[in-house]
Amino acid sequence: MTPPFQALVVEALNLMHPRFAAAHGREYTPTEAEDPPASRKTRERSFVMEFYHEFRRMWDKAIPVQRGLGHILVQGDPDAPRQPDLLFWQLGEHGAPDRRFGAVSLVFRSNPAAVAADLKLLARFHSDLGYPHAFCVLIGKATDANPDPVPGVTIIHFDTEKWQVVG
Repeated sequence: MTPPFQALVVEALNLMHPRFAAAHGREYTPTEAEDPPASRKTRERSFVMEFYHEFRRMWDKAIPVQRGLGHILVQGDPDAPRQPDLLFWQLGEHGAPDRRFGAVSLVFRSNPAAVAADLKLLARFHSDLGYPHAFCVLIGKATDANPDPVPGVTIIHFDTEKWQVVG
């Protein structure tokens, strides 16, 4: 059984429209993938924005609450200078404090240096900062090579040929 927050992330990914998500392309050329760190993940921006849009639409319909996740919002973490693409917090209720809930990165498989960096960053957010959910969304063809698993990080495969989460 898929955990409820992971199911919510998958649903938002599957709702993304290719015209908006792939506005900057669907992959990097080998030369682009070797660009300096400052220019990495430029093509992923439109995917992140479209994912956030679809997640927000579900949030507006109270779907996270209906699924028992409580009130979830996207917010940065004051204890971390470098952060994954999106950080989710669960709002405290009945006097409880807000708590870290999920860290999500979206990265193209054709950008291997960024994949490795995001996996390492997500593992740190899971183990050191206490985010119970850490998801790395790998965007690309399902036939592309998979990175080695990283403890505490769930890899979600988004196939750009089928335009949906696979596996």
